[in-house]
Amino acid sequence: MEHEGSWARKPSWQLKSAVVTADLRQRVLRTVREDIYTSQLRPGQRLDESLVMVRTGVPLSVVHQAVRDLSEQGWLTTAAEGCVVSVPSPEEAAEIDEVRRALEEVMVRRFVALASDSQLRALHRTLTAFETVAELPPDPGALMQARDNFYGLLLRAAGVMATLDELVKLRARIIVLMCASLRLPGRARVAGTELREIYEALADRDAERAVRACATHLDRSYESGFEALKGWSG
Repeated sequence: MEHEGSWARKPSWQLKSAVVTADLRQRVLRTVREDIYTSQLRPGQRLDESLVMVRTGVPLSVVHQAVRDLSEQGWLTTAAEGCVVSVPSPEEAAEIDEVRRALEEVMVRRFVALASDSQLRALHRTLTAFETVAELPPDPGALMQARDNFYGLLLRAAGVMATLDELVKLRARIIVLMCASLRLPGRARVAGTELREIYEALADRDAERAVRACATHLDRSYESGFEALKGWSG
């Protein structure tokens, strides 16, 4: 076991090696996540780690490390044939949904009570950014990032950043579902309308209406996500 401050006493070559390994692992993480966002890796599809190694130019040992990270984060699931893209069952989605609703209600109520006018204006900018992306050809990665910016600002303004860690973990477990939802024709625009309803309730400092709007957005996202997944499996 290393003592506190041992990193500072490591030879410079070891520190450089650790930094390089971390950078390579991040390259693999970005590549696999992007493949899931764009459906190059479909729900339930096995991840070919050798192919990832060839595409990224990263040693297989580091690819293995990154795959373990993705499995722990919920992007991948270990199956008999190896690691596959996670696909939540309706039961698992319902369990995640219950926890997420509780976290979002805390977030919304604190935002209404604590957020400044400048933070509300900043939230509006993230909303319009999402609406802009929603008008472009479907790009689940860009849409998810724009949506995350909206919710991330909500969390920061509400002063509940600890909740962000939990929401990130929950999001990873249903990422395939959310991406599938946003790939449906017209869904991105509808999602923009739902986010605007959340924003308008928050702007009116109406916590009850904002909580209901958040729940509606989640319900419709799950519904359309499972609809899209059913179409792929069919």
